[in-house]
Amino acid sequence: MKDIEKIKSYYDRFWLPENVKEQQESDFFEYEEESMNYALNYLNKSKNKKLLEIGPGKGYNAVKFAKMGFKVTAIDISRNSLKSCKELAKKYDLLKNINLIQMDAHNMKFKSNQFDAIFIKTTLMHLDYIKVIKECKRVLKKNGILISIEPIDENLLIKFYRLFFSQFKETKPRYLKYKDLLSISRNFEKSYRKIFYLFSFISLIFREKTKLYKIISKILKKSENLVLRVIPDLENKCWLSVSIYVK
Repeated sequence: MKDIEKIKSYYDRFWLPENVKEQQESDFFEYEEESMNYALNYLNKSKNKKLLEIGPGKGYNAVKFAKMGFKVTAIDISRNSLKSCKELAKKYDLLKNINLIQMDAHNMKFKSNQFDAIFIKTTLMHLDYIKVIKECKRVLKKNGILISIEPIDENLLIKFYRLFFSQFKETKPRYLKYKDLLSISRNFEKSYRKIFYLFSFISLIFREKTKLYKIISKILKKSENLVLRVIPDLENKCWLSVSIYVK
């Protein structure tokens, strides 16, 4: 079982107001655009549908979902994360569309069959993913979808980076393996997945040099796509998985 109090303490510090700007600048939104767009293709724009986000961070995705017409509930064990979400929702006048609750995803205080969709990004690595997935399935409606975006533990370059440079070492994350994604899919009626970024993340070394970064990133992503088309089995050695599960 994961040490939830330790993780809570870490993220309460991570999302302190004085650290929020640093976290914003370290987010790779532009780089991860393809993976996020792939996930969003499975979310139909629809008013009055209920979406649960687990681990909303600063709240960017919660705001995005509210703008799409969803009634959003976001849960997190970190009070400071929820405070950041509230400030962002207030900025966009979306507080009435986003319900923020401090809650442990291992034991959600919701009735069964409550949500049309669940979104969880780079969070399962900090949790007992088997318990959380069972809870997600319980609170999803029939034909509801769970969207999970998670870094996986199959890429040697990423493993090296995590060993020496990862900011999450304190929480001792347990990154999912490709076989774990397959195991999760057995709990659902249907599943789809795509795994992104085999080596193009090397371009992030040059991120502070904006023009050079964009050129290198574009070249590496094109090369990467070509390699993956020629050798599709390499996909399970990529870094970031996007999985869609249908109840």
